[in-house]
Amino acid sequence: MTMKLIVCPETSSRRLWLRMAVLALVLVSFSFASSAALTAENKPVKISIINFQFTPAEVTIAPGESVTWVNDDGAPHGLEYNDGSSGKDLLLPGESYNRRFDQPGTYDYNCSVHPYMTGRVIVRAR
Repeated sequence: MTMKLIVCPETSSRRLWLRMAVLALVLVSFSFASSAALTAENKPVKISIINFQFTPAEVTIAPGESVTWVNDDGAPHGLEYNDGSSGKDLLLPGESYNRRFDQPGTYDYNCSVHPYMTGRVIVRAR
């Protein structure tokens, strides 16, 4: 006596549909995760200049990321880096300045108008 396996076409198509749905869900999840990581990595970090201080006073980023300083204060400010790299002489209220940091290291800076205002950007190695 031999047993024959009877395959119901309806059950096979349901399994196939389920597998395809799971695969599609996995692909969408990976796509979303990688685009979210890209967006987070490329979005500039904001430092607000307000009440005569940099807020936050210290930020940590990865190489290739940018920092944007926004003058949210009522007075003009500027940015100068302790390592001598170029900054921004004058940043009027409402203006912003952006810098991309490609090399790991610690970048200390201060306000060129009010030198007692200090801040730090730490670029961590990958």
